[in-house]
Amino acid sequence: MARQKKHNNRVYQLVGEPAPGSIIVGYVRYSSDMQDAYTLATQERVITEFAEKRGWAIARWYEEPAHSAKYEDVEKRPVFAQLLRDADAKKFQGVLCYSNNRWARNVTLSTSSIARLRRAKIWWATADGQFDIDRIQEDAGSIIHTIDSQMSEAYVRQLSKRTIDGKEDRAREGYHNGWVPFGYLPPEYPAPPPNATSTWKPPRMPVRPDPVTFPALVRIGELAAQGWTDRAIADELEGYMSRTSRFGERKLTKDTVAAIRRSWFPREFAPGSGHGTIDTPSGELVEGKHQAAWPYELWQRIVEAKASKYRRPRKDAQKRPHEFSRIIVCAACRRPLRVSFGHNAVPYYRDTSVERKLPCSIQGSFSVRSNFVVAQFGEVLRAVELPVEWREEIGKRCNAVAAAGDTEGQRIQQRRKDLEAEQKRVLTLFTKGYITEDELDQQMGRMRAELFALPVVVAQDTQEVVQEALSMGETLGHMADYWNEAMPEERRDIVWSLLKVEGLIYDLERQAIIGLLPRDGVLVVLAMGLEATRMWEQRDGGLWLREEYWPPRVQVGPRVPPPQKPSMTPAQQERAIMLIRQGMSLREVAKLFDTSYQSVYRLVKKAKLFVERPE
Repeated sequence: MARQKKHNNRVYQLVGEPAPGSIIVGYVRYSSDMQDAYTLATQERVITEFAEKRGWAIARWYEEPAHSAKYEDVEKRPVFAQLLRDADAKKFQGVLCYSNNRWARNVTLSTSSIARLRRAKIWWATADGQFDIDRIQEDAGSIIHTIDSQMSEAYVRQLSKRTIDGKEDRAREGYHNGWVPFGYLPPEYPAPPPNATSTWKPPRMPVRPDPVTFPALVRIGELAAQGWTDRAIADELEGYMSRTSRFGERKLTKDTVAAIRRSWFPREFAPGSGHGTIDTPSGELVEGKHQAAWPYELWQRIVEAKASKYRRPRKDAQKRPHEFSRIIVCAACRRPLRVSFGHNAVPYYRDTSVERKLPCSIQGSFSVRSNFVVAQFGEVLRAVELPVEWREEIGKRCNAVAAAGDTEGQRIQQRRKDLEAEQKRVLTLFTKGYITEDELDQQMGRMRAELFALPVVVAQDTQEVVQEALSMGETLGHMADYWNEAMPEERRDIVWSLLKVEGLIYDLERQAIIGLLPRDGVLVVLAMGLEATRMWEQRDGGLWLREEYWPPRVQVGPRVPPPQKPSMTPAQQERAIMLIRQGMSLREVAKLFDTSYQSVYRLVKKAKLFVERPE
């Protein structure tokens, strides 16, 4: 039978409704935690009824609570983004949502996401029966869908406008907006009276200090005023937890401490007022009704202490591209290594798991110089040596992979047919009364889960794969010679053309590249080019350095010893300064607090007090 010709460049393309028994998934969403979570159950019920009428069973639910559909950037909706990635990988054949506004309230995102599904040949429809991916291809359906999407986006704009006005009024009255900041608890609202109506709302009330975290908030201000770094403050207050809308509950880190320190909320609005500060949506600062954690004089010293340590970044450092940014990851925890600068503005790739208090099997803060990674990757490129008849060999390997894929595809299709036949047998047993409804649900759930786990067989054009590999082979032969002469921007483009995102696995303990995850068209060529070295093996969709070629672990000690903790607590330091101002000698103060003379001398010198020179 002749293969049907593909027309991927056609503007008008129909997907076609999947047949009964196809793998269908459901997408449900509500916008915030303040909405009733049972709306998800309602959406799932309507979608399930819609699917059953067409002989479909929902294999999986993509539930996205507390995320708005207003964003144009799909990455701001993580579950939605995962659904689109699974659609690209053809893990299902159709997706259903409750209505068009549950899918997206942004015209651009709605159009681009449905076009992405169409390119992947994935069916899309709304359970209210208004739209599907083929109907909106027709003139009338396209116009109606565009108008409906525009109305949804207009609703979001008007709602945003009213929300901003409401938040502005609430802030001007001195009340908080959104999440309760660290150190405070939500207000204790009174219970509704017995004769309260359904529209009764409690009066506005300020937040109240948290007896557990409020002292920690006060201490953050005291330590910041003394010039402590955010990381040192986080280490000092280890054990306290903060909660944000983005990360949820996590330990105090230098990032969370910095966010708390920059907040206006705990700062006293005016000297002696005792009330904190509210930053309104319009940017105006007004007096709040909550208790301040940092007196006016204290937070003024915080600002001065941080301003004295501010270093303006150099322009060349701001604009400099980094070859492996978003590509290089830690081999132990697979988290991206962050770019940082050492002395003389030398860039490093650094693991930040320790300072962010995230789990990682390696202990300590490891880093590697950027130019060292550049040199190592250049050595990998120079080791690539394609055989004389590499073009013919690539054709053979691609054909072998395609043949293996056909065999695997036949196995998957046969298993899918077996599961579908088993579903029919189980339904027959239930109809005749041989099994209970609970047993039916249990067996059907197991089979649906296995059906969803089976990948959808995608027919690939072997000739296209071969041509892509040949083109990359021609390019790869010249990359090694050009690598050392290329500009950083050009090296970055080379890396992105070869590797996937987070596709360079780096062992910080051994200071070596141990894994590469090339792009699909690069893997077969790069694997062939590195065969002669016998150092790399192809597995798990990438190339991995054999363990016998791993270098030994590098014993790297800290280049700069960590700062010692103060011998006196912040409260003791303040008392020591007070005693010195009252006339007590430095030696007497040192003896009183059981510390050294030099420690007291450094303390008063930091406080800019006039003292005698140490002996």
